[in-house]
Amino acid sequence: MDVDYFVIEAANSTQKEFELDYADVIEVFDTNETHLTTEDRRKLILNWTEEGRFNSYFVAGETAQMSEGTYVADRVNQVIKILTNLTLNDDCVDGETMQYILEKVGMHDQILRQLVMSQPIEDVRYLIEEREEFEEELDNQD
Repeated sequence: MDVDYFVIEAANSTQKEFELDYADVIEVFDTNETHLTTEDRRKLILNWTEEGRFNSYFVAGETAQMSEGTYVADRVNQVIKILTNLTLNDDCVDGETMQYILEKVGMHDQILRQLVMSQPIEDVRYLIEEREEFEEELDNQD
């Protein structure tokens, strides 16, 4: 069963029905998300509406553009080598620099969504809690 199969099944059922039918392959059951791995080892995240209807999906991993030997893949690999070899005070490119690069190429919001959607929900919740605590500390300083 591949990504297309599961997406079609999800589109034709409710979240509850889908999760009951495919409980044996589902890795994460969450309020509005279902995580599973397809037979071809692709990580699939299905998103559901508050009413339990299929909303959207995300597949973690390589895109078609990143297939080995394509022009885009070759150029991306060149960029990775440059960034890996780039040193700032004998360190690799830091997080702030990568964030700056993502903002400059207009991908900040997209990569944020992709990272949030591809990580275990527990990790995402932990980061949200950390952010809320940080905001609370800032409010208390005023």
